[in-house]
Amino acid sequence: MKKLLLLTFCMCFYCFNVNAQIGGILRNAANKAAQKATEKAVDEATDKAVEAIDNELNSKKEQNAAKEEETKAEEKATVSSLMAKLPELPTVQQLVNYKSAELNEQALKMMTSPVTSFNAKVMSLSMQVLSLPMEGADSAQVVENAYKQAEAATGLSREEIDKLATMSEEEQEAYLKAHYTEGQAEAAFLQQAAEAGKYLEPLQPMIDEWSAFDNKIEKIYKDVDAQCKTIYQKYAGKLEKASDAERNSQLIKYYTEIAPLQRAAVQQVLNIRLNEQLPVAEKIETEMVKIRAEHQDLISVMLNYPQMTATQYFTEVLRLTDIPEFK
Repeated sequence: MKKLLLLTFCMCFYCFNVNAQIGGILRNAANKAAQKATEKAVDEATDKAVEAIDNELNSKKEQNAAKEEETKAEEKATVSSLMAKLPELPTVQQLVNYKSAELNEQALKMMTSPVTSFNAKVMSLSMQVLSLPMEGADSAQVVENAYKQAEAATGLSREEIDKLATMSEEEQEAYLKAHYTEGQAEAAFLQQAAEAGKYLEPLQPMIDEWSAFDNKIEKIYKDVDAQCKTIYQKYAGKLEKASDAERNSQLIKYYTEIAPLQRAAVQQVLNIRLNEQLPVAEKIETEMVKIRAEHQDLISVMLNYPQMTATQYFTEVLRLTDIPEFK
C-alpha cells in the first residue's frame, strides 16, 4: 500500500513540475483532457490495487479462521461428535455399482466410487475415536500395566519385550513361538478381569442394559439374513455351476436384490447404536472415570464403553458390501 501511495505521489510531483515548465500551454482543452485521463487511470489503478490487497487480506483472514475452527473442533472432539459425523450411507445403486466393479476387478471404477470415499471417511472417524484420550487414566501407569500384562501373558521379561520391538515380523513370530505358552495370555487376562469384576460390580445393571442393545441388533441381522437366504435360493444352483464371469454376474443379480435389505438393516442398527446405546455407554463412562482414578490397570482403560460403542458403530458399515452365501 505504501508503495502505491509513493508512486502516486511521484507521478503527481512529476506532473506539477511539467506544468511549471510549460506554463499556460497545458491550459488548453486537449491537455486538460489528457491530464484528466491520466489522473483517472492512476486513480483506477490505485483503487484496483487496493481492492486486490483487501481481498487477499480478507481471504487469508477467512482461511485462518477456518483453520482455527478446525483445530478447535479437533481439540473438542468426543465420541458422540465423531459418531455424528458419519456421512449418509451410499445409495443402493452406488453399492451395486461398487460391488460390480470389485468383483470384475475394475480398479478405476472402484477408486472413483462414492462408496470408496465413504469407506475412507468411516476409517478416518474410527481411528480418531481410538485416539481420543481416556478421561481419568494416567498414561504412564497405563504403559506400566501394559508391560505387566505382556509379561504375564508371554512369560517374557521387560527387556525381552523391548527387544521384540526391534525385530521383523518373522523374527517376532519365531521368538514368541519359542517362548510363548499356549493359554497363558488368556489365563492372565481372565485373572485381571476377575479382579476388575469386583470394582465393576456396582455398574453391572448399566452394563447389562448396554449389552441388551447388542442382542437387539443381533436379532435385526438375523431377520435380514433369513430374508437374504430365501433370495439366495434362487441363485444357488446357478452359482454352484457357473464359471468365474458368470458367477460374478449371478452374484451381482443376487446382491442387487439384497442390497436394499442390508442397507435398511445397517441404518436401523446405526440409529440404535447412536441414539440408544451410546447414552447408556456415556453413563457408564461417568462412573468409569472415578474407577480409573483408583484402579490404573489395563482392564479399566480397555473398558471404555463409549469407544467400544463407536468402534462397533463404524464397523456396522462393512455389512453394506457383504454378499452372504448360504449352504
